[in-house]
Amino acid sequence: MNAHDFVTGLTWAELPEAVRRKVGFLLLDLLAVMVAGRPAPAARIAADYASVAHGGDAATSLLDGRRLSGPGAALANGVLANVLDNDDGHRLTKGHPGAVVIPAALAVAEAAGVSCEEFLTAVVAGYELAIRAGVRQHARWPMYHGSGSWGAVGAAVAAARLLRLDHDQFAHAVGLAEYHGPIALIMRTVAEPAMTKDSIGWGAMVGVSSAMLAQRGFTATGSELLAGEPLDDLGTRWDLMDLYVKPYPCCRWAQPAIEAARDVRGRTALAAIDTVTIRTFAAAAELARHRPRNTEEAQYNLTWPVAAALAHGEFDVAMALGGFDDPATTAMLERITVAVAPEFTAAFPARRLTEVSVRLADGRELSSGTVEAAGEPGDDRWEQVVRDKVTRVLGPRPDKLNVDPPVDILGRTGLDRLIAILGYSLKELSAHEAVGPASGH
Repeated sequence: MNAHDFVTGLTWAELPEAVRRKVGFLLLDLLAVMVAGRPAPAARIAADYASVAHGGDAATSLLDGRRLSGPGAALANGVLANVLDNDDGHRLTKGHPGAVVIPAALAVAEAAGVSCEEFLTAVVAGYELAIRAGVRQHARWPMYHGSGSWGAVGAAVAAARLLRLDHDQFAHAVGLAEYHGPIALIMRTVAEPAMTKDSIGWGAMVGVSSAMLAQRGFTATGSELLAGEPLDDLGTRWDLMDLYVKPYPCCRWAQPAIEAARDVRGRTALAAIDTVTIRTFAAAAELARHRPRNTEEAQYNLTWPVAAALAHGEFDVAMALGGFDDPATTAMLERITVAVAPEFTAAFPARRLTEVSVRLADGRELSSGTVEAAGEPGDDRWEQVVRDKVTRVLGPRPDKLNVDPPVDILGRTGLDRLIAILGYSLKELSAHEAVGPASGH
């Protein structure tokens, strides 16, 4: 099956139940991430910029309800979706497809006035092509590309479905997204954390703009994805089933270390910890190891989240957004060393494994053993990770939000209701701290 036939022929009713349920939880996961991320400076900057440079009345900024153009909403909401680095991810792309695809699809769906089911179906199509684009892009160009570069293809695919582009227009939309997608060499942001991150907002905007341009006759060079090896597994293998979700608001590479630290912390008194060793894979060892000055440096950090987990038993949104002078975390940070484990490096990126061990003041040692973070594909804690995030951010509000099963709610409602769910309590949560996550301090 060629990509265009797959994308245009897909129907919500014919999708496997597991896929429908998965995409419902993915949508809820991103909802929680975006609401929790509203206080982050980058979210406000992006929304303000989009309002000035990409204003309009086609779609909604989920930061505060402002009206924007379709590409403007994709940009602003894409930045918001990744502003905490707490959004879903895929191991082999080493990136975040949902934060690119969902904001792009939502912007076009709102502008086009399509049904909720049509929006959800476009999201599934976008996920499937984004993941394949990411895997193949890394095979062609081995440098580590940020999610916006290949996610732009998935955003264009979702937008093309919603705009009902024909075969040639579809090919041009994908080609434009490939050609104009940001060159986001992610290890630069790992080395020097900044608001650039995975360039997800730009990828979402490029995808929407590419589909809109192709609809109007703008042409592109041929797509490497569409011209490469046949995509024969579309509709038979669902790559979105291999997505992970994150318990903690930081880089996935640090998450097993946080869980390992929490395990060790639960077995001893804080005052008894003398030194800490993190054994992890080489890529994780490239993350920052210093006290952060801003939220981006806290998110692309290995030792600070681990120090917070040891000092306070948690690393939550409040800790990712501030408290960088916390004395207990700072004191613990000074006791941590990092070692690269060859066996964990060999398992990466298919698995992200870490061990944390502590030497106690009395000379005894405690070890977490080998740890993999919750929320990996196949992990029976996957749905609970999403439920916990939604409850922490939005509170127990069964009258407005039901996470079990979310697909039923999303499937029964129109797009206006879906946007209300995604923009949940915009006015009510304008002072986010009122029901936001506990600080953990």
